[in-house]
Amino acid sequence: MVAESVLKRRPALPGAMRGLWSRTKRPIGAVLIGLLAGVLPVASAGLPASATTSETTSASAPTAKTPAAVRANAVNLSVAPATLAPLQAGQDLTVTVTVENATPDTISPGTINLFLAERALISRNALNSWLDPEKNSKPGDLMLSEPTTASIQPDSTEIFTLTVPAGSVGLTSGNAWGARGIAATLSTDDRVRAEGRGTFVWYSDEEVTPVNMSVIMPITVPAQSTGLITSKALETFTAPTGVLSRQLDGVVGRPVTIAIDPLILVSIRILGSAAPPGAIAWLNRLDEAPNDIFPLSYADADLALQAQAGTGPLLTPTTFDQAIDPALFAATDQPVPPNSDPALPPGTETPAPTTDQPAPPSDGTPPTTKELLAWEYSATDIGWPAEGDVASADLDVFAASGLNTTILGGSNASGAAGDFTPNATLDLGTGHGSGLVVDDPLAAALRTAAAATTDVAWREAMSQVSSQLAVVSAERPGTARTLLATFDRGWPPSADRLTETIDALAGLRWYAPSTLPEVRASVPAEEVEFDSQAEPEDRVALAAELFEADKTVTDFSSVLSDPAIVTGTQRLDLMALLSNSWASQEASWADAVGTSLANSAALVGSITVATKGPINVVGSQVDIPVTLDNALSQAVTVMVQVVPSNGRLLVGEAVESTIEAQSARTVTIPVTAAVGNGAVTLRVTLLTPAGTVISQPALIPINVRADWEGLGSLLFAAFVVLFFGFGVWRNILRRRRERAETETADAPEPEAEPATVPDTGAHPGEEPESGAADAAPGPLNPDSTADAPTEPRA
Repeated sequence: MVAESVLKRRPALPGAMRGLWSRTKRPIGAVLIGLLAGVLPVASAGLPASATTSETTSASAPTAKTPAAVRANAVNLSVAPATLAPLQAGQDLTVTVTVENATPDTISPGTINLFLAERALISRNALNSWLDPEKNSKPGDLMLSEPTTASIQPDSTEIFTLTVPAGSVGLTSGNAWGARGIAATLSTDDRVRAEGRGTFVWYSDEEVTPVNMSVIMPITVPAQSTGLITSKALETFTAPTGVLSRQLDGVVGRPVTIAIDPLILVSIRILGSAAPPGAIAWLNRLDEAPNDIFPLSYADADLALQAQAGTGPLLTPTTFDQAIDPALFAATDQPVPPNSDPALPPGTETPAPTTDQPAPPSDGTPPTTKELLAWEYSATDIGWPAEGDVASADLDVFAASGLNTTILGGSNASGAAGDFTPNATLDLGTGHGSGLVVDDPLAAALRTAAAATTDVAWREAMSQVSSQLAVVSAERPGTARTLLATFDRGWPPSADRLTETIDALAGLRWYAPSTLPEVRASVPAEEVEFDSQAEPEDRVALAAELFEADKTVTDFSSVLSDPAIVTGTQRLDLMALLSNSWASQEASWADAVGTSLANSAALVGSITVATKGPINVVGSQVDIPVTLDNALSQAVTVMVQVVPSNGRLLVGEAVESTIEAQSARTVTIPVTAAVGNGAVTLRVTLLTPAGTVISQPALIPINVRADWEGLGSLLFAAFVVLFFGFGVWRNILRRRRERAETETADAPEPEAEPATVPDTGAHPGEEPESGAADAAPGPLNPDSTADAPTEPRA
């Protein structure tokens, strides 16, 4: 036995995925324990009560968010074969046992016992049962008992290498090939302090049917809140040890399908001649890669989160024009420098290196949005939402957006029996296309191996990969299966073993690489059905706020002279905040969302009413000045709507006004004062030309003094006119009466006529007129004055 001392804690392995494919019919914790670290707690039957103290790993299965590999204040143990090569007849079994003392006490020297499971593991149910001591408490047959020679200090790890002679293993060529279970226990002071379980593969030259498995590698960048990667960040990411370089190094030319984030392509291309040379070299390497490539959503925005929080189709970039600097794409006529390579004939031109920035268009035209996003993809109808969080209603949104195939997590599929692993293809029903279900146990083990920081941890994870594939192959010998495994997003900085993991996978004889088109063409399993799940409620609620803010900004943008400058950037930033890379950073994501919401509110509030009041209104018709401020870098056109709080003022229709960039303008609002004095509050609201409110109304207090002076003057003038008019009329009447009386007094009295002598009309010396003589005198009028006495004439 060889002991290696590690004087620091081994970091906890990544948390498990939310759920395993329910075809395993076993609790997810039991599987994850063995897959991620091969660590299991003490749960052997017949152990004394002291063996289940806090020093012993709890036997309960951890949740998906609690890694089982390392437990605080416990002694953790894992066991794995020392090599990935299968064990064959006559060979000794060499294993490594890793003991971590996470307690504050020193572990005194004790004994490590190795056991072999009694039966071969020929199904997923059998494998999961073995890895969970609660399901299978028997550790098996004792193969080796080896004492430890040194104490294990607190907060330290010891790695023991043990070799079991072939005779003690007890396996011969007559035993069927397949995965075998091993268990290791650490005992001190006559009690078991920790137990771990693992697997290895026994092989005796049988003919096996390899499992066809396709592996997908997402190439993404760390979470960010902006929709384009800066030049400095690109330089870091594409450096020899950068995250993008390590991802590409691990998969180029290997049987791995690449899922690329278009954000990376656009961010490099949009920089034109200013793009870092390393980024250009990286892009050229990707272009030359023989791998199948399909695009993720822009910024790897979570498709399921979009469908559950939004109200429309999946998001896509609207434009990149606002981020393009035409000067970076200007045409150049500079001659190619003469040959400086002495190996070439004199006078010949030095060929340009393949990693240089491609020459810009001859006319210097900047690229269009379509050109920035263009790539020769193997397929463009594949959607990859957050695994295990897809709801039934999401499938309609995916199909409406042109996605015919959806990559699903294992928890989104149910119905398969645990003794048989079906193909990855899942029929999603009419109009929804097909699903590709990720084999969660295999994916978890591959991810753990790629992120391993030590050789021992890497071998532990890869032994689980090997055993999982061996079990699937042995479930139904001669029946080929096509499975799917994926690496995770948000590539950790410590993931340096991607190449080693993929190369080791290719060396397993019970594995056969498969392409993504082959997986899509495989026969769907009839017994497997789609199982609707959902994103966490708090995550959906925050995303819904982002969608509402995006709608507000889009409506607001109609006031701008160039809306695309705002809406283009807003859309890119929104998709960046919906990225799958944020899923594991809940607190940071909530802070980023809060900042984005505040920025959106500030943008909409950049056009304000500067007039505060109070304003005195004296007169019947007045123009009230309202000053508007525009803090944006472009002109805006708004409608100013004024509504009084009561009837003392009457206001007309809304007034349209254009305000230049970063300036103020005063708009006059005509108002009419009704009869009455008092306070009025004008509610001034800014609207888009289409009538959408773009900000909270501003309230301006008004003091109304109706025009009583003018009305009083009018009434007084009318009174004066009436008064003097009446006087003149009376004077005229009096004068007329006086004149009439005077004329009556001055008129002569009429002379009395003879009563007895009728007037015949004849005068002395004249003959009477004809007929006059014939006129007979009539009787006298009794009322006549002829009989009245007459006064003598003067």
